[in-house]
Amino acid sequence: MSTLKRAFLYTMRKKTKTLILFLVLVTISTFILTGLSIYKAADDSALSLRQSVGGSIRLELDENNRKNWQYQQAAGGMLVDYVGAPITDEDIQKIMSIDGIKAYNGLGDGSVFAKDFSFISGFSFGAGSDYSRLPSVTDSEYFNFFTRKAFQLVEGRHIKEGDDHVVLISTAIAEKNALKLGDTITVQCCYDSGNYPDVSLIIIGIYAYEADNEFNTTSTDKRNRLIIDHKAMQEIMQRDVIQYDNGVDFYVDDPREMERIASQIKALDLDWDSFTLTMDNSAYEAVASPLTAMQNLIIWLIVGCVAVSVGILILILSMWIKQRRHETGILLSVGISKSRIILQYTVEVLMIAIIAFGLSFFTSNLISQGVSDLIFHQVSESQPLPEIELPDDGTEYLDITGQYIPYDTSNVETLESVQVTVSPDYLLYIYIFGTLLIAFSVSASSISVIQMKPKKILSQMS
Repeated sequence: MSTLKRAFLYTMRKKTKTLILFLVLVTISTFILTGLSIYKAADDSALSLRQSVGGSIRLELDENNRKNWQYQQAAGGMLVDYVGAPITDEDIQKIMSIDGIKAYNGLGDGSVFAKDFSFISGFSFGAGSDYSRLPSVTDSEYFNFFTRKAFQLVEGRHIKEGDDHVVLISTAIAEKNALKLGDTITVQCCYDSGNYPDVSLIIIGIYAYEADNEFNTTSTDKRNRLIIDHKAMQEIMQRDVIQYDNGVDFYVDDPREMERIASQIKALDLDWDSFTLTMDNSAYEAVASPLTAMQNLIIWLIVGCVAVSVGILILILSMWIKQRRHETGILLSVGISKSRIILQYTVEVLMIAIIAFGLSFFTSNLISQGVSDLIFHQVSESQPLPEIELPDDGTEYLDITGQYIPYDTSNVETLESVQVTVSPDYLLYIYIFGTLLIAFSVSASSISVIQMKPKKILSQMS
């Protein structure tokens, strides 16, 4: 009689044992398949979140390097000039050639008076203090106030590369001055030295900014922020070329790749005496902590489930194989090899497992989403609320206490749950891993009996 036939007849004859082992295998495979599915779903959610929240690497001027400054005695005091190398468009294109960078946003800086409209007035420190800082951008959609949802574009469009003398204004400025899309406003650089012209800007977008506006001067009130293109900044500041005073932000596809991308940028032939490189994935780290904790927990649950499964299978099979000493002795006495006997025991369990593993696909589908929601909510409650500093647009804006103004995290993109789908592909892993697990468990359970001699086995039977 073949090994396969003996295995089949035994499982049919021992219906109670077969049923018990079937239920055990269904339970084990269901929990492992559920764990794998939840882990994969959490990983997919983390990838989606990383791509939507993103991260950036900033190339900026190294103003801490004293070699980049020139000090000259002048009438009335010391004249200080920055003489380090500027960031050029050629430098930007070198960095953009690196794989994993999806976009960039250059940042200029200036300060202006409002000529034919009014800013939202704040605390005044005397005549000439009613001005506002303004950033120039390559692509305002990637300006950090928009990426972190501090600003929300409510009308019009964003500034794009190639725009010329355009501006985004706040709803507060628009309402105070009865301005709308297509209107023109005029500004003038507020610096003391230089003969600066009036510059006209066309309004192409209006953004909303909701925040506590107490203790603000006119220049620090974010509602007064005029966001403009680089060509407009060049004329306002009367410069020969476009300057990226506040550096250039390079946005990566996946924040987990930031270390690799940063190392490749540092390997480029740039003037590193004049530049520094900083990485920012704080937004992702803040909102993704529940997912990270969930994935770590799932890994431990899977490892624990496997360890417990091995222990339970070995315990059950050890008891059953010991009960089959007489049968084992007879098989050995008639010339059946020990390896074929172990193979028979393995085949018996695999026959049951084939059906049990298949059923686990359906049972896992029934419970996986509920288990995922339970774990995610438990993990989320144990994580601190995300705290992200308000993005800096040229200076470190502080509140009256001298501390960073906290970012309103109510608009930060977060996950409410992880949507789990049990894929048939995962079932293949269960069959492969389950077969190895069964082979190991049967072998470990059979050692004590198989090592015995046939005559000794038969003599111990009553």
